[in-house]
Amino acid sequence: MSTDEANPNRLVLRGIDAVIACILEHPKALREVHASSAFVASMAPHVIALEALGVKLRTSSPDDMSYLCEESCHDACAVTMRPEPGHVRVSDFSEWREKHETIVIADHITRPADLAAIARTMSAFGIHRLLLSSGTEKLAFNAEVWSLARGAMEHVRLMRAAALGGLLKLVEDKCCIVGFTPGVGRKVDLGTPVRVPGRHLALLLSGTEIHGDLQPRLDHVFRYPGLVSRPSLALAEAAPIAIAWIASTPQPRADGFLARKRARHLKSDTPPPPSA
Repeated sequence: MSTDEANPNRLVLRGIDAVIACILEHPKALREVHASSAFVASMAPHVIALEALGVKLRTSSPDDMSYLCEESCHDACAVTMRPEPGHVRVSDFSEWREKHETIVIADHITRPADLAAIARTMSAFGIHRLLLSSGTEKLAFNAEVWSLARGAMEHVRLMRAAALGGLLKLVEDKCCIVGFTPGVGRKVDLGTPVRVPGRHLALLLSGTEIHGDLQPRLDHVFRYPGLVSRPSLALAEAAPIAIAWIASTPQPRADGFLARKRARHLKSDTPPPPSA
């Protein structure tokens, strides 16, 4: 296969869920699509879209697909080419604050199952920004991550967050950073959402204890949910709980408090209060 300079990362997707998600979300990444005879019918609705891209659906045996994937594959697989994730900038945090957009930061995560669980939960709750620290970005194009994510990686936007401690120092006035760690931290009250007037939320999920240079940058540090006297949850188990909790935080209304107050006065006979 020739090198694609604009999309230098070759990634083989394994599993029909991952392949269909790519067809729907990022079809231009596709280079080859294979399906076994038992699953060709499941791919039929996408044949026209593939032909429009100049990509042919090939019927291949499970053995041939397993050879291509370097792992067992019985249903479908696809060869894709992906661009490098962009570096996050301080200005991005200002934009996310204006949009009240929650972000997730994956720090020192080394197990594909953990990052896949994060992606699946983010997709389920409509969170799209996934920042990868220097200790995690090597998993960005790990085939096992994309297979275990079952298509969810197509719904998240990967960005690199180099020098994470310094970056978070620069955005501490724009963003409330909540950390979850298997190490020492406060017990989280899952019934009480985080409230951060004027700032948006960033959830930092760490595969290890929070490192010294990051500790001062976090507004809250919680340990993984569970009893202290019992074995700790794995990150793949704790991440869905943490993301669901963060996603439950009420979002500010677009009309604002003063606009709602004036609207109430307009409906009544009482004149509105003078502007400040």
